[in-house]
Amino acid sequence: MHKRALISVLIFVLLTSFGFSFSLGGGGPSVYYFPGGTFIGGLKNLNLPIVDTAAFESGIITFGGSGYSGFGNFYNGGFGFGGEKEYTVSSDKYMVTIAGGFGTGMRKLDFGNIALSTSLGIGGVDVAIAKKVNENNVGLGNLQDGTLEGYLGANISYLALDIGADFSISFVPMCEIKIGANAIAGYSFDGWLVNGKAMTGIDQEQYRFLLTYNLYGGIAFGF
Repeated sequence: MHKRALISVLIFVLLTSFGFSFSLGGGGPSVYYFPGGTFIGGLKNLNLPIVDTAAFESGIITFGGSGYSGFGNFYNGGFGFGGEKEYTVSSDKYMVTIAGGFGTGMRKLDFGNIALSTSLGIGGVDVAIAKKVNENNVGLGNLQDGTLEGYLGANISYLALDIGADFSISFVPMCEIKIGANAIAGYSFDGWLVNGKAMTGIDQEQYRFLLTYNLYGGIAFGF
């Protein structure tokens, strides 16, 4: 599951980097940080069971990219991201994965080598948490009897809206460095699932809503 998400993000980056670069727009790779803590109210940025993400530094670094094309000050495009982090709870290890993608409309104002952009988008965010089991059981016999090292987990998917803003500066033609932030609000219709089945023993309503943000920096190529 983690590899499929990361491969999808890589394909997205390649498409944006090369597909948008030659049609009055730009695209390239970015690094996104989803902090721990809360954004607004008491809903955690990383709204997870079991794992404590109350501190800002307990967030997750993800990798992805963005791209856009258009005319004048109005553009269409999108961005995607994916990443994972292992947390330790007591003596247990949990892998948390977050991945997503958004199609966006963007307004960009250029002031010479400096530009300010705002965007509004719709897309989705997928979050998974998995416990590491049978650590160091890597033998053929472990595979045969079902005790092989691995991860057992659950996932949740959100339909989401995104509001973004960034600042960019160009030092050389056809290349810019940018920093920005995205605020994301989402809703999950299915809640937490285990192999497509609703997870039991959990208050699903507590996790229906997603309210988070990310901080990012990246480089873009194009014109």
